[in-house]
Amino acid sequence: MKAITFDSFGGPEVLNVSDLPDPKAGPGEVLVRVAASTVNPTDLMMRNGAQAKMMEQLAPPYVAGMEFSGVIEDAGDSGLAVGQPVIGVLNPRTPRGGSYAELIAVPAASVAAVSASVDLVGAATVPMNALTAILSLNFLDLKPGDTLLVTGGAGMLGGSVIQLAKAAGVKVLANVGDKDRALVRGLGADVILPRDNFDDALRAECPDGVDGMIDGALIGNDVSHLVRDGGGAVSLRGTYKIEDPRLRVFNVSVLTGMEDNDAIQHIADMLGSGALVPRVAPNGRYAYSDVVKAHQATEAGGTRGRVVLVF
Repeated sequence: MKAITFDSFGGPEVLNVSDLPDPKAGPGEVLVRVAASTVNPTDLMMRNGAQAKMMEQLAPPYVAGMEFSGVIEDAGDSGLAVGQPVIGVLNPRTPRGGSYAELIAVPAASVAAVSASVDLVGAATVPMNALTAILSLNFLDLKPGDTLLVTGGAGMLGGSVIQLAKAAGVKVLANVGDKDRALVRGLGADVILPRDNFDDALRAECPDGVDGMIDGALIGNDVSHLVRDGGGAVSLRGTYKIEDPRLRVFNVSVLTGMEDNDAIQHIADMLGSGALVPRVAPNGRYAYSDVVKAHQATEAGGTRGRVVLVF
């Protein structure tokens, strides 16, 4: 099979299209023929060496990629049918590698069936951030009518949080820049707050503070006072701790949910119903052979949506 590999850390130029042995599905696994895999910030950190310590147990060639779409090639005993379209997630910092490959063997619990009508290139942009959003919302345990502050609402993760929270009946407040107001409103936010100095605007809606916060922008320590006493706050990076003794605070890692099949199937179902919207970056579809350009585009930033490698 063809796979995108790198043997040393560095810029996008270290990436190569290589021939690797076809993987085999082991016990509890399925074999997926990949249709598309996104380029995520984690992929860049794997490639540039920022995650070198997390990869010390691995030998090159390394293969990045954490989320994908495709079709089942070997269903094993999963109950899925060969040819079934699926979405899924996996941890690339293991000997099996990631999803930048034509074929991948993954735990059956890490994939979920999607409707044949779903665009698989767009579908690849959904599972990882939506799974992180579900884990975050599960921690907060908000009820219909409760209020949630989402920082970084225009980002991929913030957008997933907004859509999933709205589907659960939660009132969503999001802080965004002027150019992203229409985007975030379209994703379902009830109240759009200005990016800077939004204390007064939030207090006008929630005088005692919001019930919970999911901090996609990593500004939690600056705005945690806007969460009511006893409320919850989620940080989405292990190196960034929200320190507010009044609150229930949690750091979420998507790795803890990689085999939460109920959550992944819920994401697939919402994708199929249109309740979760795929977000491919404008001009963001790249043939896998153009992976260097795809990484360069992602590093340049400024896009609203994911760059996707098409296999």
